[in-house]
Amino acid sequence: MLIDARCPYCRALGRALEALDLGKGLKVEPLQEARDLPQEALLKELHVLEGERVYRGYAALLQLARRLPLLRPLYPLLLLGRVGGLGERLYQAWARRRPRA
Repeated sequence: MLIDARCPYCRALGRALEALDLGKGLKVEPLQEARDLPQEALLKELHVLEGERVYRGYAALLQLARRLPLLRPLYPLLLLGRVGGLGERLYQAWARRRPRA
């Protein structure tokens, strides 16, 4: 998972998800250190990398809820957010308002 190390919300999310990751398979890294992805795109939304797959924005949140056992109960609810694009719109509204350095 790539987070904006300059954003307090992003850092808090990263710490919270690491704490919820019982299997310790989640790796949270600053997007500022990513070399193979465009920084501009990384700054716009959350990115979760799994092998060759890249999940962005609301899809990244869905993937985290699917992968982390303690978040799995939220997964069906988050799937409902895909109906009519509501989850993506809410995610984008939050992403636009987060603090940036």
